[in-house]
Amino acid sequence: MNKKNIDIRVVFFFVILLLIGIITFIIQLFNHVDCEDAKFYVFSDHSQTEESIEFYDKTPNAKSWKWDFGDGSEPDVRKHTFHVYKNPGTYFVTLTINENCVHTKEMVIKDKFAADKLGTPKIIAAKIIFVGQPTYFKSVSDDAKTWEWAFGENKGIDETSSNPVYTFSTPGEKTITLVINGDFSRVAKKIVYVHPKVIKKTNPLDVTSYEYEKKAEAFALPRGPVKKDPLEDMLQYVPVAPKTKSTKDSVNVVKKAPKVSEDQFEILLTKVAEGSKVKDDFTEYLCDDLDIPVVKNDNDLLTFSQLCASIKGKKIRIESIRLNKDKQNNCIKGLNISYKVKKYLIWSKD
Repeated sequence: MNKKNIDIRVVFFFVILLLIGIITFIIQLFNHVDCEDAKFYVFSDHSQTEESIEFYDKTPNAKSWKWDFGDGSEPDVRKHTFHVYKNPGTYFVTLTINENCVHTKEMVIKDKFAADKLGTPKIIAAKIIFVGQPTYFKSVSDDAKTWEWAFGENKGIDETSSNPVYTFSTPGEKTITLVINGDFSRVAKKIVYVHPKVIKKTNPLDVTSYEYEKKAEAFALPRGPVKKDPLEDMLQYVPVAPKTKSTKDSVNVVKKAPKVSEDQFEILLTKVAEGSKVKDDFTEYLCDDLDIPVVKNDNDLLTFSQLCASIKGKKIRIESIRLNKDKQNNCIKGLNISYKVKKYLIWSKD
């Protein structure tokens, strides 16, 4: 009887061990990770700095992840994650799966701004631009010799100087483009917004100080017989002094223009070409006459207003200038000027 009971217990013991072994085998089978066949993927458009790079793992039976991006940043423990590299170079991305399976991939990160460092120019412009207001632009480039500016309002090239001045005629978003040295592979672009012209009111009406008109009854005379105004009798006896010409009326005040040398006048004209001065800035020197005669390069005769318009936006070099002044009031009554204009790196008479 005892012998039979011992045999049954042994059988049950081995059956239980077998079941435990089978269950352990099944668990290990479904939790097994093939370290030689880890499947994680890297998605990147350009593999460059300042770009968000996607990392994703599809390894079967993976339960935990640890990403080391090789740039000294904090590890990431998500299955699907993103990372941004700050500096270019070669990095080794290491993924640890289930704390014991390690897999590594090499990443080559390029410099996003390499094109700019190789010579693409930069455009500097004012932050706030209005219609009808001269706007200054500046190009930043190390090897620039020629400049071709387009300000988004006309077809073709608008300016060919390094630091042009442009006045927008219409509001809205404008795309500024700059090509240096004729190299269209390095075109600089900048988008600006041109605000409408602001019209300021002068002497606005102060509503708080306005006095409303009184009703008509307030101006009506009381009823009764017509009476003579006593002011009429009083005015008959008021003595009136004879009119005499004042000293101010008899003396004609001669308005004198401020002194300006020919060298100073040359500097002012150069600023007109650069765009920082306009013809109205010369009013006091010309005694309000902006149409004085100008002899240009010993051949052309034009007015001072036409001269300012012809040199605006050009790079000029004044060779000689002679001012013809009125000795009585120091006003400039005419001038002779000889200058050259720079076109395509060549100085020539305008």
